[in-house]
Amino acid sequence: MFQDFIQQYGYYAVFLFACIEGEIAVLTAGFLCQRGMMSLDLVILFAFLGTFITEQCLFFVGRTYGTKILQKYPNIAEKSVKIISFLRKYDAAFIFGSRFIYGIRNFSPIVIGMAGIHPIKFSSFNIPAAFIWSVVIAGAGYLFSDALESAKTNVQVVEIIALTLLLIGFIVFLFKRNKKKRRRKKFE
Repeated sequence: MFQDFIQQYGYYAVFLFACIEGEIAVLTAGFLCQRGMMSLDLVILFAFLGTFITEQCLFFVGRTYGTKILQKYPNIAEKSVKIISFLRKYDAAFIFGSRFIYGIRNFSPIVIGMAGIHPIKFSSFNIPAAFIWSVVIAGAGYLFSDALESAKTNVQVVEIIALTLLLIGFIVFLFKRNKKKRRRKKFE
Protein backbone atom coordinates (compact mmCIF):
# COMPACT_ATOMS: atom_id res chain seq x y z
CA MET A 1 0.00 0.00 0.00
CA PHE A 2 2.74 2.49 0.95
CA GLN A 3 4.71 1.66 -2.20
CA ASP A 4 1.60 2.02 -4.40
CA PHE A 5 0.84 5.40 -2.85
CA ILE A 6 4.42 6.59 -3.39
CA GLN A 7 4.49 5.40 -6.98
CA GLN A 8 1.14 7.02 -7.74
CA TYR A 9 1.57 10.37 -5.95
CA GLY A 10 5.23 10.62 -4.97
CA TYR A 11 6.42 12.79 -7.86
CA TYR A 12 3.50 15.19 -7.43
CA ALA A 13 4.39 15.47 -3.75
CA VAL A 14 8.02 16.19 -4.62
CA PHE A 15 6.91 18.93 -7.00
CA LEU A 16 4.47 20.49 -4.53
CA PHE A 17 6.82 20.36 -1.55
CA ALA A 18 9.68 21.73 -3.66
CA CYS A 19 7.44 24.76 -4.26
CA ILE A 20 7.70 25.50 -0.54
CA GLU A 21 10.56 24.74 1.84
CA GLY A 22 10.74 21.20 0.48
CA GLU A 23 14.07 19.90 1.68
CA ILE A 24 12.57 17.15 3.84
CA ALA A 25 10.27 15.89 1.09
CA VAL A 26 13.06 15.84 -1.50
CA LEU A 27 15.43 14.16 0.98
CA THR A 28 12.76 11.55 1.68
CA ALA A 29 12.17 11.03 -2.04
CA GLY A 30 15.92 10.52 -2.55
CA PHE A 31 15.80 8.02 0.30
CA LEU A 32 12.95 6.18 -1.43
CA CYS A 33 14.88 6.13 -4.71
CA GLN A 34 17.55 3.99 -3.12
CA ARG A 35 14.78 1.60 -2.06
CA GLY A 36 13.56 1.34 -5.66
CA MET A 37 10.24 3.05 -4.97
CA MET A 38 11.00 6.11 -7.08
CA SER A 39 13.38 7.12 -9.87
CA LEU A 40 16.19 9.46 -8.83
CA ASP A 41 16.15 11.16 -12.25
CA LEU A 42 12.44 11.91 -11.94
CA VAL A 43 12.75 13.08 -8.34
CA ILE A 44 15.48 15.52 -9.40
CA LEU A 45 13.38 16.66 -12.38
CA PHE A 46 10.21 17.26 -10.32
CA ALA A 47 12.17 18.94 -7.51
CA PHE A 48 13.90 21.16 -10.05
CA LEU A 49 10.63 22.12 -11.73
CA GLY A 50 8.90 22.84 -8.42
CA THR A 51 11.62 25.03 -7.00
CA PHE A 52 12.46 26.76 -10.31
CA ILE A 53 8.87 27.65 -11.20
CA THR A 54 8.15 28.90 -7.68
CA GLU A 55 11.27 31.08 -7.56
CA GLN A 56 10.50 32.57 -10.98
CA CYS A 57 6.90 33.35 -9.99
CA LEU A 58 7.97 34.89 -6.67
CA PHE A 59 10.57 36.99 -8.50
CA PHE A 60 7.85 38.46 -10.71
CA VAL A 61 5.56 38.96 -7.72
CA GLY A 62 8.32 41.02 -6.10
CA ARG A 63 8.98 42.89 -9.31
CA THR A 64 5.30 43.71 -9.84
CA TYR A 65 3.89 44.04 -6.31
CA GLY A 66 6.97 44.63 -4.16
CA THR A 67 6.02 48.13 -3.05
CA LYS A 68 2.51 47.06 -2.06
CA ILE A 69 3.89 44.11 -0.12
CA LEU A 70 6.25 46.36 1.83
CA GLN A 71 3.42 48.76 2.66
CA LYS A 72 1.22 45.96 3.92
CA TYR A 73 3.93 44.16 5.95
CA PRO A 74 6.27 46.67 7.61
CA ASN A 75 8.32 43.95 9.32
CA ILE A 76 9.24 42.60 5.88
CA ALA A 77 10.27 46.10 4.84
CA GLU A 78 12.91 46.19 7.58
CA LYS A 79 14.40 42.86 6.53
CA SER A 80 14.27 43.70 2.85
CA VAL A 81 16.35 46.89 3.26
CA LYS A 82 19.28 44.84 4.57
CA ILE A 83 18.85 42.17 1.93
CA ILE A 84 18.62 44.69 -0.92
CA SER A 85 21.81 46.46 0.19
CA PHE A 86 23.61 43.11 0.36
CA LEU A 87 22.08 42.17 -2.99
CA ARG A 88 23.41 45.31 -4.67
CA LYS A 89 26.98 44.33 -3.68
CA TYR A 90 26.80 40.59 -4.26
CA ASP A 91 23.88 40.08 -6.64
CA ALA A 92 25.08 36.93 -8.43
CA ALA A 93 26.20 35.18 -5.24
CA PHE A 94 22.99 36.11 -3.44
CA ILE A 95 20.73 34.98 -6.28
CA PHE A 96 22.58 31.68 -6.52
CA GLY A 97 23.13 31.06 -2.82
CA SER A 98 19.89 32.22 -1.22
CA ARG A 99 18.12 29.01 -2.15
CA PHE A 100 20.52 27.07 0.05
CA ILE A 101 19.74 29.14 3.15
CA TYR A 102 16.85 27.58 4.98
CA GLY A 103 14.14 30.04 5.87
CA ILE A 104 14.77 32.68 3.20
CA ARG A 105 14.50 30.57 0.08
CA ASN A 106 10.94 31.62 -0.72
CA PHE A 107 11.32 35.20 0.52
CA SER A 108 14.52 36.11 -1.32
CA PRO A 109 13.16 36.00 -4.91
CA ILE A 110 10.51 38.54 -3.93
CA VAL A 111 13.19 40.89 -2.62
CA ILE A 112 15.39 40.22 -5.65
CA GLY A 113 12.46 41.17 -7.88
CA MET A 114 11.87 44.33 -5.81
CA ALA A 115 15.55 45.25 -6.17
CA GLY A 116 15.14 45.68 -9.90
CA ILE A 117 17.42 42.83 -10.99
CA HIS A 118 16.85 42.07 -14.66
CA PRO A 119 14.75 38.92 -15.23
CA ILE A 120 17.34 37.36 -17.55
CA LYS A 121 20.06 37.85 -14.96
CA PHE A 122 17.87 36.31 -12.28
CA SER A 123 16.98 33.34 -14.48
CA SER A 124 20.59 32.78 -15.52
CA PHE A 125 21.49 32.16 -11.86
CA ASN A 126 18.19 30.62 -10.79
CA ILE A 127 18.30 27.76 -13.33
CA PRO A 128 21.67 26.30 -12.27
CA ALA A 129 20.96 26.96 -8.57
CA ALA A 130 17.63 25.12 -8.80
CA PHE A 131 19.28 22.21 -10.57
CA ILE A 132 22.16 21.96 -8.09
CA TRP A 133 19.75 22.24 -5.14
CA SER A 134 17.64 19.41 -6.56
CA VAL A 135 20.63 17.15 -7.19
CA VAL A 136 22.23 17.86 -3.80
CA ILE A 137 19.10 17.39 -1.70
CA ALA A 138 17.79 14.31 -3.56
CA GLY A 139 21.33 12.91 -3.72
CA ALA A 140 21.79 13.38 0.02
CA GLY A 141 18.61 11.40 0.66
CA TYR A 142 19.81 8.71 -1.71
CA LEU A 143 23.22 8.49 -0.04
CA PHE A 144 21.66 8.52 3.42
CA SER A 145 19.50 5.56 2.43
CA ASP A 146 22.55 3.76 1.07
CA ALA A 147 24.38 4.27 4.36
CA LEU A 148 21.34 3.09 6.30
CA GLU A 149 21.02 0.07 4.04
CA SER A 150 24.59 -0.88 4.88
CA ALA A 151 23.71 -0.77 8.56
CA LYS A 152 20.21 -2.25 8.42
CA THR A 153 18.60 -4.46 5.82
CA ASN A 154 15.19 -4.69 7.42
CA VAL A 155 12.69 -3.21 4.93
CA GLN A 156 10.16 -2.39 7.64
CA VAL A 157 12.69 -0.22 9.47
CA VAL A 158 13.46 1.69 6.26
CA GLU A 159 9.75 2.24 5.56
CA ILE A 160 9.16 3.43 9.13
CA ILE A 161 12.04 5.89 8.81
CA ALA A 162 10.68 7.14 5.46
CA LEU A 163 7.21 7.58 6.93
CA THR A 164 8.70 9.35 9.95
CA LEU A 165 10.61 11.77 7.70
CA LEU A 166 7.43 12.48 5.72
CA LEU A 167 5.47 13.03 8.93
CA ILE A 168 8.12 15.40 10.28
CA GLY A 169 8.07 17.32 7.01
CA PHE A 170 4.29 17.58 7.12
CA ILE A 171 4.34 18.77 10.74
CA VAL A 172 6.97 21.42 9.92
CA PHE A 173 4.84 22.54 6.97
CA LEU A 174 1.71 22.84 9.15
CA PHE A 175 3.64 24.67 11.86
CA LYS A 176 5.01 27.22 9.38
CA ARG A 177 1.62 27.69 7.77
CA ASN A 178 -0.03 28.32 11.14
CA LYS A 179 2.77 30.68 12.14
CA LYS A 180 2.25 32.68 8.94
CA LYS A 181 -1.49 32.81 9.55
CA ARG A 182 -0.93 34.11 13.08
CA ARG A 183 1.43 36.78 11.78
CA ARG A 184 -1.07 37.88 9.14
CA LYS A 185 -3.86 38.12 11.72
CA LYS A 186 -1.58 40.10 14.01
CA PHE A 187 -0.96 42.75 11.34
CA GLU A 188 -4.51 42.93 10.03
